[in-house]
Amino acid sequence: MIVVEIRVDSPLLREALSHAPAMSLSHEEHYLTRDGINYLFWARNGDFAAFEEGLAVDQTVTNETRLAETSDGRLYRVTFTEYGERFATFPVWGDLDISIINSTGTHEGWEIRMRLPDREILHQFREACKERDLEFHLKAIYNETGKTLATESRLTDAQREALTTAWTQGYYDIPRQSTMADIATELEISSQALSERLRRGTRILIQNRFPSRLGN
Repeated sequence: MIVVEIRVDSPLLREALSHAPAMSLSHEEHYLTRDGINYLFWARNGDFAAFEEGLAVDQTVTNETRLAETSDGRLYRVTFTEYGERFATFPVWGDLDISIINSTGTHEGWEIRMRLPDREILHQFREACKERDLEFHLKAIYNETGKTLATESRLTDAQREALTTAWTQGYYDIPRQSTMADIATELEISSQALSERLRRGTRILIQNRFPSRLGN
């Protein structure tokens, strides 16, 4: 099993969140009914009145209902509209044996930490996002012991993104499943810039992994 951290730029609840930019949402539960997908989430740290005004006009959800309120947040239930269901990845979670550890949404997108069986399932989930026209950004990959597989603290964000994208798209597979040009296009950079990021990032990973053998 692996644990991944990703960011998905999704239209789901974006209109509501744009009315209250400081608001953050956290996943509570989802389930399928005859009316569609019901989604329960906690909303915190924002203007609740403005957020609820946004919910009323958000094209991705309907039947918005406040279920509970505490000192620091409110629990809501919404039903995804037919338009909203176009962007929902919930239906593939069970098929791919994905479990969500936590999911946080803001007006800038959704940060998700999930557990998956292996890298092939991660690739399939990424493809599911592409089919829904969702921008997928891989931030980190860990094994179940918490050991970082694809990122290190000394890597820059650009190096981390280059390495994880190359790894996810099979650049390091034998035989390779993608070319450097493919990855450079995905990252919207030149092949030369990608080559430099991969070489420098790989150098950092080796230095961190084998410091004693390298005299560090």
